[in-house]
Amino acid sequence: MMPRLFSKFLFFFMFLAGMCTTTVAAHKYPKPPSLAFLYQVNITAGGFYNIGPGPKGRRAVIPIANGTFAGPQLKGTVLPVGGDWALADANYLVNGTLFPDVRQTFLTDDGEYIQVFETGASQSDGTVFVRLTYEASSLKYYWLNAVVAIGIIYQVPPNSITIDTWQMVPPSGPTK
Repeated sequence: MMPRLFSKFLFFFMFLAGMCTTTVAAHKYPKPPSLAFLYQVNITAGGFYNIGPGPKGRRAVIPIANGTFAGPQLKGTVLPVGGDWALADANYLVNGTLFPDVRQTFLTDDGEYIQVFETGASQSDGTVFVRLTYEASSLKYYWLNAVVAIGIIYQVPPNSITIDTWQMVPPSGPTK
């Protein structure tokens, strides 16, 4: 049973490997991927709920009141059904590390819903980087499901944030 399962797995892996169009060149430093602007989102917070300390640090929940987003391929509003389940590191007073855990629901100008999930970490200089993933069922926005995106969160006093978001794209030109 095990050899047959292994051979099926090996066949599947080889099939997937054959689908990859990127080749790995033998060089010391590969050319990095590029970034393409995806959108900017502006969000107004709806409050602040200090959940308190837990085994991983101090948790706070900040609901989304409203917002808007716009980019070259999508535009719309942020619905008031998400928020940030932020976690301040257990050593926050020493290292200042905060871990955002954001869930948003976008409604595009043409009536389609897009779920957005963000996780990340603040840096020693206060910059907050996030990784973004998407769930889109609309054929028009289905491409977002495969996007690898990163963002930077900026505080906008008194109770708003802006997130600039970029999509990773393969490097162009020679890889050496």
